Parts: sequence; C-alpha cells; structure tokens
Amino acid sequence: MTNNMKVRNIIASLLLGSVVFASCGEKISTPNTANKGKEKPTVGIELKDNSDVDFTLTLTLSDDILSYGYVIYAADTTVYATIPSAFDIVKKNVPGTFASGAAIKGDETTVDLNFKCVLKEYYQICTAAISKDGLLSEVDTLTVYIEGAHPEITFVNAKYKITPYTKEELGDDAHAACPGTPFEVSVLEVAPSVYVTDGAWFGLANIHLVGTYDYSDNTLAFDGTVYGNEANGSIFGGLYGYIDKTVPLALAVFGGGSTGAEPLVFQCTVADKKATITSIKSGALDFSIYNGSTGSWQFAGLFGFFDEDCTIEFVEEVTEEEE
Repeated sequence: MTNNMKVRNIIASLLLGSVVFASCGEKISTPNTANKGKEKPTVGIELKDNSDVDFTLTLTLSDDILSYGYVIYAADTTVYATIPSAFDIVKKNVPGTFASGAAIKGDETTVDLNFKCVLKEYYQICTAAISKDGLLSEVDTLTVYIEGAHPEITFVNAKYKITPYTKEELGDDAHAACPGTPFEVSVLEVAPSVYVTDGAWFGLANIHLVGTYDYSDNTLAFDGTVYGNEANGSIFGGLYGYIDKTVPLALAVFGGGSTGAEPLVFQCTVADKKATITSIKSGALDFSIYNGSTGSWQFAGLFGFFDEDCTIEFVEEVTEEEE
C-alpha cells in the first residue's frame, strides 16, 4: 500500500469512526473510543527570516504525524477572511490561496519553506496535520507582516538617451538658443528602493531627482524630490522650482500638467527579473531661464522640453566602478 493510499484510508476511517453500523441493519450504541485520551499531533509555525522580496517559515512537526499541510493567504490586513479546517488543509483542498502544500512526514522534525513576495504586506499562514492513528490536529495560525513587500525584481542601473523637442518642433515657444539635441542621464538605485537621476538635463544642469518604483505596473516616477544638495537655494513643489532663484540667469524647472508640478513617469519593462526603462509614460520636463536679480524671465520661451511623445533609449548598464 502506498503512503497516499494509507493517508486516504486513515482519513476515511476518521470520518466513519463516529458512525457505527451493525449487521442486519441493527445499530450498535457503543461509541468508538480507540483514540480516547491520545494527544493530537501539532505543527508549529515560526518566521525564520524575511526581506522585502521573500520570507522563510519553519514548521516544527510532532513525532506522531503521518501527513501535514499548510496554506498561505496574501492579504491587506491582519484579519483572516477564513480559516480552513484541518481536514481540508491536510487534503490540500483549500482554494484561493497564495501558496499551499501537503506532504507525508519522514524522519524530519522541522521543515523550512521559502516564499517570494507579491504586492501584499500581510501573509496569513495556517497549518494542520493528521497522526498515524487518524487524529487531526488543531489549526495553527501565524500572520507575517513585511513592510514594502514586492516581487523579486532588480532595477538595472543604466544610462539612457532622451531626445527632446528641437527648436523647429517647438516653433514660437522655443528660445532662440534652444539646443534640442539628445542628452544622457543615468538612473541609479543608490539605496534600497531609492532611485536617483544623474546627468545634465538638456546638457545644462544636473538635478538629482528621487524616483519611486511602482511594482504593480512597473513604472518609475520622479516627483520633484531632490537628492543631496544639488538644488541649493531652490524651492521645489513637485516638479516645479528654480536652481538657486537668487542669482542671475537661474534655471527654472517645470514638470507636467497645468501647474508644472506633476511627476515625470517612466515605463519600465521586466525581463528575467530585471527592470529597465523603455518609454516616457507621462509628464514632462522643461527648462526656462530666470533672472534672480530682476525677478523676471530673462528669455521668453523654452530652453529645453520633452514629454511622453519623446523617446528614451537604453544606452548601457552602469557598473559599480562607473557609479
């Protein structure tokens, strides 16, 4: 008899143990007391370690276990939508789970299980077992909270070439000296989940903008937050501000929307768990020139401008040495 057949037979006996039949249709009133006084098996759960992309659980198994199982729900809160029965967990008969499993116990006393995160910060675990005598355990539960949990995606540090509008394309909106030539910027992960641009926008000024990655749609958004002290003396409200407004011929930066403060959003593509920028999804960036001494615009028109209709192209990966 195989182990699986043995488990099925034990569970079937467990279900039938409380219903006793006599021959010739006569009922027997004597209850089944074969497991009276015996301890139920146990499956303890413990969080061994975790990061923002994965976590490891340790299951501790009692010696009398024949088979054990687990189910995990990915959730937004600590509240369990449902806690399945021990029978369903052991039989792996629970729908709608993030992960589940069942196994015949061998000589092991503990089992480590590793799981990759999704975009949920709470993971609700339920475990159960059946003993060699057919006793079902209680359902043990544990909730694991992982702040900022996300899929296992590595953002590639890389240089990109942005092609802005030319002076001819901007027409009357362009300043006479508007270059309109492609320029390169790097997008780097400088700390976990902190992404920073590096390079001279329109060939003029290096403003280190901070980006936030959205794993639900693989976009990278720069909202105007400045990394370090590159915007000395400036005031930014979203993507709107000045590079040192107090001096002559300061650069004024504008983002998208009617206020110029909307974020600049890049669309990324993921291949082999690596993300790179492939297009400008929304927003804009333009530079004008402001005279801080007179408090007036030095020139009418734009010095440099691009939006989602412009292209951004991968140039090369940036290695640690280049950073």
